[in-house]
Amino acid sequence: MFVATQNAGQPELDGISDDRPIYLDGLSRETFELFLEHTFGRVRTGSYTTDKLSKFLYFCDMYQCHHTQEFVVHRIFSARFRFHPAQLINLAIKYHVRSIFPFAFQQLAETLITEITHSHRELMGEEVFLNIVYVQAALDHHRQIVAAEEPKILMHSSDCQDPTGCSEDWHVIWWNGMGRFLLDGRNPQPYSDAVKRFKELKFRRVSEGCKDLMFKILDQGAAFHHTEHFISEACHFLVEKLVFEL
Repeated sequence: MFVATQNAGQPELDGISDDRPIYLDGLSRETFELFLEHTFGRVRTGSYTTDKLSKFLYFCDMYQCHHTQEFVVHRIFSARFRFHPAQLINLAIKYHVRSIFPFAFQQLAETLITEITHSHRELMGEEVFLNIVYVQAALDHHRQIVAAEEPKILMHSSDCQDPTGCSEDWHVIWWNGMGRFLLDGRNPQPYSDAVKRFKELKFRRVSEGCKDLMFKILDQGAAFHHTEHFISEACHFLVEKLVFEL
């Protein structure tokens, strides 16, 4: 084909020589070499940078290299802690990658709103940002309820000699313990850590039987699992709405 073009006196085609390379719009030489490296199994030394992975994913999406895209998504997930979660949300929505969205959303739900910059908001989009704000507000409210309202001792154990005093001390210790751990303005504890520290407190008139019974209720964690469920539901809603499967 190239020879026929030359003989016909037509302009040289891209790709005929090193002086006339094929130009792919929006694609750097480095990104194309990553594609060749993966496709032809060249050995790579060192790790991929987040910038290279992002550009590689862009390339796979543009040229519909689905098999290679799976490789890149796997690499991105392996390096997920090197990305800001807002970057992962952006990649998930832009390139239809559902698998990395839940991790990023969970990370953002645990990030202080004051630490989310304007550039982060632009990356994730207003809808995701607003949902993060709503989720955090709802979880803060739930945390306050858990901190202020202890699980009641509905039936005292056989070794409890002072049910009234047992209930009173359980209430006081819950507020001074769990309340402080969960609502500490400088260092609020996650539920699991708060429960662990709470169990180490002295329980005064709370009998051993009642204490063991209540600890079993805490370990079941019905109130504490609300956080995971709520974040999961909000994440699922956004994935279905924003991350379209191709």
